Amino acid sequence: MEGSVLSAVEAVAATGKAVISADNSTVVGLIKQMIRDGRSATLYVTPDQAEAIRSWYWTPERVKERGLQLVTDDERGKIRSELGLEDIGSFYSNRVTCECGHLYGAFEFLQQGIREHGRETVSRIFSLKNSALLRINPSIVAECPNCSQTLLRGHEYVSQGYAGCCRDDEMLARDH
Repeated sequence: MEGSVLSAVEAVAATGKAVISADNSTVVGLIKQMIRDGRSATLYVTPDQAEAIRSWYWTPERVKERGLQLVTDDERGKIRSELGLEDIGSFYSNRVTCECGHLYGAFEFLQQGIREHGRETVSRIFSLKNSALLRINPSIVAECPNCSQTLLRGHEYVSQGYAGCCRDDEMLARDH
């Protein structure tokens, strides 16, 4: 293993985070179990691992049940012009209605991400080539940009570079 790779691994481990190296089936199996167990984690996985989780978790039935839809050209235009994010790829998102009546979708999700992590970080996630970001049972909550209220029903999403949000079905049922 190259010295710079080991330095990067050591730097991550020194922050108290785990670095795991295993074959695809082991990693995918661990992720599936974490989802089922309701464990919360953010993972950077290979594109093949992300695709394996996407195809297992985001079945056509689950996509329909959760109301995920491809982000429209209008919303993409708003994301590009107002948030400065040029290419979000193939991005699917549900839309959650706040008690104040405001709809929270892909634009609001990315807007909140920029507020919390910065435009460069969010933009870089969509430009990942050799890895994908996967959120498992995330503890971060969606917040309405109109009234700042925490949304009771969670926002869900999936795309290519942003492998998405996978939640334990029992946890999701409790959130509704």
